[in-house]
Amino acid sequence: MTAVEHDWRRTHAVIVAVERYRGSDAMNLDGPAHDALGMRTWLTGRGVPPENIQLLASPMEHNRAALEAAHPGYRPAERADVREVFREGLREIDADWLWIYWAGHGVQARDGRWSLLFPETHDTDLQGLDADSLITLARTEHLPWDAVDRVTVVIDACRRALPPHLHELADDPQPLTKDAQTRSERPVFWMRACQAGAVAMEQEGAGRFTSVLLRQLEAAGGAGAALDLDQVGRAVQDEFAQMRETGSSRQYPTMHVINWEQQERTVRLGPPAPPLDPEKRRFRETLVWEVSGLLGVDPAGSAARVAARLCAQFTTAPPVTRSLSAEELVDWALENPHGTVTLFAELSARAPVRTGIREACHLLQNQWLTHAEYVELVGLLERLGQRGRHDFAEVAREKYPTMALSSLDPAALVDDLEAVLLPPPKQLPQLLRVVEHFAALCGGAVAGELQAWSLECAKRIDLEGQLHERRGEAQEHAERVQADPDTVTDQRIQIRLHSPSGDGQRRAYEVWSRRGDNVNSLAKADTPASLEEIQRGLDRLLSGHARTHDTLVEFFVTPTDLELAVHRWQLDAEGPLERSLGTDYPVVVRCTELREHQRHLWERRWERVGTAGAEDLHWLSAHYETFKQVNGDLQGQEDAPGVVLTSPVRARSEVFNACLFGGVPVLIWHGEAEGAAAQAELETLLRTERLRSLPQHLRKLRSASEADESHHGRHMALLWDDPHRPLPDQLDLSAP
Repeated sequence: MTAVEHDWRRTHAVIVAVERYRGSDAMNLDGPAHDALGMRTWLTGRGVPPENIQLLASPMEHNRAALEAAHPGYRPAERADVREVFREGLREIDADWLWIYWAGHGVQARDGRWSLLFPETHDTDLQGLDADSLITLARTEHLPWDAVDRVTVVIDACRRALPPHLHELADDPQPLTKDAQTRSERPVFWMRACQAGAVAMEQEGAGRFTSVLLRQLEAAGGAGAALDLDQVGRAVQDEFAQMRETGSSRQYPTMHVINWEQQERTVRLGPPAPPLDPEKRRFRETLVWEVSGLLGVDPAGSAARVAARLCAQFTTAPPVTRSLSAEELVDWALENPHGTVTLFAELSARAPVRTGIREACHLLQNQWLTHAEYVELVGLLERLGQRGRHDFAEVAREKYPTMALSSLDPAALVDDLEAVLLPPPKQLPQLLRVVEHFAALCGGAVAGELQAWSLECAKRIDLEGQLHERRGEAQEHAERVQADPDTVTDQRIQIRLHSPSGDGQRRAYEVWSRRGDNVNSLAKADTPASLEEIQRGLDRLLSGHARTHDTLVEFFVTPTDLELAVHRWQLDAEGPLERSLGTDYPVVVRCTELREHQRHLWERRWERVGTAGAEDLHWLSAHYETFKQVNGDLQGQEDAPGVVLTSPVRARSEVFNACLFGGVPVLIWHGEAEGAAAQAELETLLRTERLRSLPQHLRKLRSASEADESHHGRHMALLWDDPHRPLPDQLDLSAP
């Protein structure tokens, strides 16, 4: 496509940003207002007069002032205002180019329609605008007949399918118009943040798609320059491809272009589907023959009925033909995630699906769930919340230790589990085993729904009997855990050390044992005790409530106490069994102060700890000695799971504060050495494959230092701060 020569003064724009909804606080978004202002700034920078821009917004309260300052006359984004602006407010505009931008929540509602949610939406009453009607309206008499030569529509919103328990609660998306398309030749360039059924991600309080798009629009030239939207689209494609290569995004934006250069096309901004290799071509042929047999004596009529049912689940349109063949059905299924499995699930009413056909589906698409099963599981995991998904992932890692999970996002988590845990022939899929164990251990309403989901999956693949056997085993395991909590792998002792009182080192302290979500108070010392008294008290508690080598011992301290060498505290001091705490147990320090300022960064970085290696840690320059220097460096390392520091002792207070503020969950340093000397010893420590094994790796190094006091493990310190395992609420009563 050639660049469009254009007088930007003859551009009109409608920008909609929906952040605040009438449901629970969890529905609100913090970012669309920022994105809308970014789009407005780019348009005015191009030369669009501010009076030609209509802004409708439902902002979060803390974003209201910025909107009012930039666009004092903005209107609410309520349904009535949106309909008035689009249906009536555009009839008389004098413009050659119309830009429409919408940012907010979106869902895939009935029949695969895309619903852009209005601010009036409640948790159980999802009301939205039919996104396709924005395109329809652009080609009707709601726009002047003899003006608006072209229209660009940008939508930064999710299009994730609703889980079944919400699907029936969603209103049908409302069209803006039912008028005839009297200007069907009007060119439209439509950019969408994600493909159907997917999620539009946010990053740093802004839509990732909008951020990339604005960056590429800026790079395309300034005021008065011609604009080639195809070139911009390719640049967006390249940037998202780079993000996918690094694992920082799975998002695939799309473009739909109508008559822009006398052509209509849909472009998915991602790599084209690779041609099938010879083995996969054979599997495809096998599926075609199997479908032919299942369609029976009336293949055309049967195929049409199957296609009608699949339209509600597939994200691409069916082939345009009067009579669908078995081959066209299979190829259509291959275009869609979970397509082949879903196709055969629809056909299974005619005859059972053979094991070999299931294997062919798995090998062709690396998936074994149907579309409906996938959507339901994503919805259930979303309801678990971040902490529940963390526990779910831990159950998966415990059962399958080599598994790498890239994210706790519900869809990404299901994608990883489904791809890694493909079912062996005639055996219960490992994913169902994970679901059963998690549900048995955790209980609750969502656990019951997960078990119901698991049972329906097992019935579809004719393994209901195996599922009941595994469910019984999972229940027995859960009962053993309840009877003997020491059988739980994720057990820890949590110790809160208060700041020292007076001139000495006497401190109040509290101790809890935590196993999963079960928390028990072990001690509470209101009267400040000396460090030696605390050590003796911990020795008694650990001998009765912890497992040597297995139990993680966490010390919650203030930032000024991070250098307290708690791992060198003595057990059985001056007795025949004297040894260091850090040799018997993996010992870490934690600090929750300054965390709430950027909790989202803390949680995001911790997500990476489960899959990252030591090579992914960020080495902080020893020359950085101020909060400002360290904070500035960390803002450019938002994906780093942790930090290694070699800063001089005099600067560590500033460095610690900056790392805590920046959401760093893993922090490693040498207690005595600094600079090059510390770096040499830390590099030796970090010769470990997986970051998540660091506490145990450090325990072994500390054990080696018992026999050799010059061993580098003696002085290694580790902050290991899991946001999903917080400090329990403060005790009200002293323990007996």
